[in-house]
Amino acid sequence: MISPLEQHLTQPTYRLNEAAELAGVSTQTVSYWFRGRAGSEQTPLFADRLRDGGGEVRLSFLEVSETIVAALLRRNGASMARLRTAREFTRTRIGNEYPLATRQFKLASLRILLDLEQQSPSRRSGDVLADFSLEAGRKALPFYFTEALERFDYSDDQGNGWARRYHPHGRDAPLVIDPVYGSGRLTVAGTNIRAAAVFARIEQGYTAEDITDDLRLPIALAEAVIKFKTAA
Repeated sequence: MISPLEQHLTQPTYRLNEAAELAGVSTQTVSYWFRGRAGSEQTPLFADRLRDGGGEVRLSFLEVSETIVAALLRRNGASMARLRTAREFTRTRIGNEYPLATRQFKLASLRILLDLEQQSPSRRSGDVLADFSLEAGRKALPFYFTEALERFDYSDDQGNGWARRYHPHGRDAPLVIDPVYGSGRLTVAGTNIRAAAVFARIEQGYTAEDITDDLRLPIALAEAVIKFKTAA
């Protein structure tokens, strides 16, 4: 269960296109996953979180987090049926409503995916969720997958360990997605200042000192964002 202090993680905040950008998939894909496809009998990936087909759809931070992880599992071309099976398998294994957005999945993902392959192998050739590698004679998850999961911060609640913050550009970048700050949009880490506001000033030729004076952003962070932006 989500605790009262973590309710912000479930608030509908992000548009489908924002979730798609973070996950690296198309907006249409995210729409299919949460709304289904018109005229299709295929069950949506997030059928338990199904949205009405009409009007604007917004997702919570935990739903966006699951979308990011689902896109990673989809990377090798696994079928939708396989992806749906994996999520249901994970939900049963760790017992919560946002199974891919938990510390438990991060820590046990190798075991969960290996058990899935053993207990419920796909009938389709090449229908795989992860391209396992060998390390010291043992199967391991690919680096892109483990590295991506490292971009999440999780709550300290040992019972749940929900994803609560995401570093979309890696932990070395001074930018973060945190539903507590900046209405959940990309912000400068540790502040309520949206990255877009800083980027706009950089594009206008502001120096780090200018940005500090204008936005009250610590000079070290202003310099870090300028370095990130100019290197992008």
